[in-house]
Amino acid sequence: MRKKRALLAIGVLLLGVFTLVGCKFAFIGPVEQSCSAAAPGTVDLVFHWTPASEGNGIQYLDLSLYSTFPPGQFISVGPMPSNQNAFYWPGLMANAVHHWRINTLIDGVWYTSSVGTFTTPACGTGSGEAPTANMRIVIPRIGVNAPVNARVIGPDGAMGKPNGKDDVIWYDFSLFGGLGGFPGVQKANAVFSGHVDYHPNFTAVFWDARQLVPGDEIDVYLLDGTPVRYVVQWSKWIDDTENFADYATQTGQEILTIVTCTGTFDASTRNYSNRLVVRAARFW
Repeated sequence: MRKKRALLAIGVLLLGVFTLVGCKFAFIGPVEQSCSAAAPGTVDLVFHWTPASEGNGIQYLDLSLYSTFPPGQFISVGPMPSNQNAFYWPGLMANAVHHWRINTLIDGVWYTSSVGTFTTPACGTGSGEAPTANMRIVIPRIGVNAPVNARVIGPDGAMGKPNGKDDVIWYDFSLFGGLGGFPGVQKANAVFSGHVDYHPNFTAVFWDARQLVPGDEIDVYLLDGTPVRYVVQWSKWIDDTENFADYATQTGQEILTIVTCTGTFDASTRNYSNRLVVRAARFW
């Protein structure tokens, strides 16, 4: 099927101009979105805004999965000239809610725009290559230092597979209240998965996950490189048919859950009999 790069949606986010005495903030304007031809399964965007000033100064565009832009959980591009009014950002996560704003520094004073919100189109994230989540997961005990990609859990509840033997997936449960969450966010249950082995005859990223014991450290490095540290509480085997929602549920604590395959491999179905679930809690 021929890939299409047609414009999928244009969301106009005119949330107003907030004015203080002697201060003018930037307009947040339209966001143009299209499924990426260069990186299938991701979204290319063009942001538009009206600058706060035509004079001397610099601007930064901030992007986050959270409207409050918590420290460590947004990424910025810049500095840009204070009169720049558009920016092209390729390869964003598909089928996810994003928030953005403009920060401008003029004569030593920072001015922040209102926050714009948009949802990227699906762009086939349930299959094919999973786009980057701009995170890494490090587990010293078992020698894991791996990039993290992202898959959105759609209405069918399917948890898409990792890209390959070295890939770790973080699952976005935004469509399901009370499940999942982003690492480092209060009360979130950040859910990750990875292969235990990979055809033909490769050990994969979580090959040694069965060796994890209470007290072992798991570090997740966020969008800006900030580490969030967890400590293993327990691990257990579950049947491959068991409802995994029970393990993705938020508990009120800040936790992390890893799931991978274990047990007996059935060559006819290419499936393992069990899943290994590892639970870790935030280390403050």
